[in-house]
Amino acid sequence: MSAAEVIALIKQLPPAEREEVRAFVREDRDSAGTEPRVRYIPREEYGKQAPKIFEENHELLRRLAQ
Repeated sequence: MSAAEVIALIKQLPPAEREEVRAFVREDRDSAGTEPRVRYIPREEYGKQAPKIFEENHELLRRLAQ
């Protein structure tokens, strides 16, 4: 079975089962000693931290926006 076929089957799963697949992939990736390239924080945590991050890094963000 190809990766494309596996992906197509995963897309057909109910949300709860897709979450099980995601958890497995995360766990498998962690056990292989590699980390995901991008890590995200939960939306609630972002909402709490964003004002502080933007305030503390205002000058850097201003320069990057130029």
